[in-house]
Amino acid sequence: MRQTFLLAIVICTSLYINAQCTSRRYLDTVFHDATVTSAIYYGTADNQLGISQDLYLDFYEPTGDTLSSRPLIVYAFGGAFLIGTRNQPPIPDYCTYYAKCGYAVASIDYRIGFNVLSTGSAVRAVYRAAQDLRASVRFLCQRYPQYRIDTAAIFLTGSSAGCFSALHSCFMEPSDVPSDIHGITLEPSDLGCYDCSTNADNNRVMPMIRGIINHWGAILDTSFIRPTAKDNVPVISLHGDQDNLVPYTVGSPFGYPIFPVVDGSVPIHARMDHLGIKNELHPLYGYSHEPWLLAPQLLDTCFKYEKPFLYSILKPAPLTIAGDSALCSGISSTYTVQPRAGSHYCWTYIGATLLSLSSNSVTLSWPAPGTYMIIAREMSRNEVNGDPDTFYVHVVAPPVAAFGEAVAHTVVQLSDSARGATGWLYSFGDGSTSTLAAPTHTYHGAGSYTIRQIVTNGLCADTAYRSVVTDTCPVVHLSYTVSHDTIYVSAAPPGLLSYHWAFGDGAVDSGETAYHIYTHSQNYLVALSTVNDKGCTGSESAIVGYTQPSGIQAVEVADFALYPNPAHGYVSLSCAECNVAIFDCVGRLLIDKYGVNNQNIDISRLSVGVYQWRVSAAGQTGSGRLIVR
Repeated sequence: MRQTFLLAIVICTSLYINAQCTSRRYLDTVFHDATVTSAIYYGTADNQLGISQDLYLDFYEPTGDTLSSRPLIVYAFGGAFLIGTRNQPPIPDYCTYYAKCGYAVASIDYRIGFNVLSTGSAVRAVYRAAQDLRASVRFLCQRYPQYRIDTAAIFLTGSSAGCFSALHSCFMEPSDVPSDIHGITLEPSDLGCYDCSTNADNNRVMPMIRGIINHWGAILDTSFIRPTAKDNVPVISLHGDQDNLVPYTVGSPFGYPIFPVVDGSVPIHARMDHLGIKNELHPLYGYSHEPWLLAPQLLDTCFKYEKPFLYSILKPAPLTIAGDSALCSGISSTYTVQPRAGSHYCWTYIGATLLSLSSNSVTLSWPAPGTYMIIAREMSRNEVNGDPDTFYVHVVAPPVAAFGEAVAHTVVQLSDSARGATGWLYSFGDGSTSTLAAPTHTYHGAGSYTIRQIVTNGLCADTAYRSVVTDTCPVVHLSYTVSHDTIYVSAAPPGLLSYHWAFGDGAVDSGETAYHIYTHSQNYLVALSTVNDKGCTGSESAIVGYTQPSGIQAVEVADFALYPNPAHGYVSLSCAECNVAIFDCVGRLLIDKYGVNNQNIDISRLSVGVYQWRVSAAGQTGSGRLIVR
C-alpha cells in the first residue's frame, strides 16, 4: 500500500511538472477579453498629394496578461489603396479575437490615394503603404519593453491591399523596385528607400518577419520570392477562387488594364512550394473578394486555418535529450537538452530518484533494473508548447565481483564466481594483469600479494580483493645426537606439514623429533624428508657412525635405583639426599630435582620417547636411559 501511495505521488508530481509546459495559448481564446489602446501615433509622411499625414495605430492585447514577450500581428486594412481605415469591419473583431488568444495585435493607418489613370501612381501607392507598414513595425520594436513584444515573432496580415503591402515589404528587394518610386509626371517626389520614410525608429532597421497571413492579396512578381534566408518567410493564403478584384491566379486588379499584372495566391503558393518555403493555400471555393464582409462565418474559417499555421511557426524546434541510454541500477546520469533563450523545460520520469534539476538538465538514478522513459518538453518564452521528446533508458543490475584462489608454491590458480560479468581484469600485485575469467599466475618468489578483480558488464564495474601468500620449497636441516645405542634426531625449520625419518637400517619414524635404537655397529645413512603446507618437499641426509658399546653402566653407586623402566606417569628413585636430572635426546634439561629421598618423580609431562637421567649424591654419580611409554 505504501509503495502504491509513493508511486501515485511520483506520477502526480511528474504530471504537475509537465503541466507547467502545457498551454493552450495561441490555439484557443484563453483570455476573456482584450484591452485596446487607440490612436497611438507612430509617424508622419507625405501622401500622394504631397500633404503631410500623421499616422496612428490601435494596439490590442489580452486583458490581464503578464507575459513579457508576446508575438505581434500587424494588420493593414484593405480598400484598393483608395479607401479604408484601421478600424473598419471586421478588423476590431479580428484583432480582438487574436488578442484573446494571447497575441499582441496592431491595426495601422497607412497612406492611401493614387491616380487611377496612372500605372506608376498605383505602383507608388503600394510602395508608400509598404513604407508605412514597415515604419509601424519599427515603432513597436523600438518600444518592445513597453508593449511587451517579442521582436523575433512578428507576423504581417491584413486584407487585400494590406496584404499587397505585407508581401512586398517582405519580398521586394531595392533592385526590384520600379523606377516609378523615384518620381513620375504628376508625382515628381522621390519616395526614397523602404525604411527612409514615416519615422526613424529602430535605427531604420526592419526586423525579420516570421510569417504572413495573406487574405486575398497579390504580388507584382513571384520572382521577388527568392531562395534566400531573408525570403524564407512562411505564408498562409486564403483566397476566393471567384475573386474578381484581386486575381486568384494572374491578372490586373479589378480587371482594370491601368493596373499592373499581379500574381495572386495560386502562383505565390506554387513559387514557394518550388523553393521549399513553408506555405499553405486554402481556396475559398465559390467566394469572391473579401468574402467575410458578406459571410461573417468565414472569419471562423480563417481562424481555423491560421491559428495552427502560426502556432507551427512559433513552436520551438524539436528537442533532443542527451544522456546515457543504458546504465546500471544505482548509478546516476545527467540528461540535458540544448537550452534556448527564454525557454524553460519540464521533465517527466517515473521510477527514478531525482538527484538534481536545473533549467535544461536533470540528474537521475534508478534503484531497480528495467526500461524507463524520460520525457522533456519545452515552453518557449512566448509560452508555446514544444513537442515532447521521449528518451528510453535501459537499466541493468550491476555486476558483483567475487573469486577464489588455490595456491601451490608460487603458482596461483584463480576461479571466477562473479555475477553478471562480461569482462574481467585481474591485477596480481606484482605488476602483472590478466583479462581471462579464471587465469593462472606464477610469481617469481615467495611473498604476500593482494589480487584485485575488476568485473564489468559493459556499463559499470565492481571490485573484489583477496590476499595470497606464496612460498618456495623450504630448506631443511637435520641434527642428531648418539647416546649409547640410541640416536636422537631433530628437524628444522619447525611447523612443517610432515616429517619423515629413515634411519638407514629399514626403520622409519615421523615428527619434528625422533629417536632410534641401533643394534649393530656400522655407518648408517639417516635421511629426512619434509612437506610444507604448499606441498613443497625438502630433504637432507647425514652418515652416522655407530659403535655398539660393551655395556651400559646404569648406576655408578650400588644403592642408586630408578624404576620402573620403561615408565609412564612417574618413576621412583631409591636414594637419600639425591639430585636427579632428566634430559631429552638433544641434551635439554627437562626435570631437575634436589634432595630427593626415596620418592616418586612426576614424569607425566614427558612425551613418549627415550630420555637420559643422571643422579648424584655425596660426590657420587650415576646415569642411564629412561624409556617413557
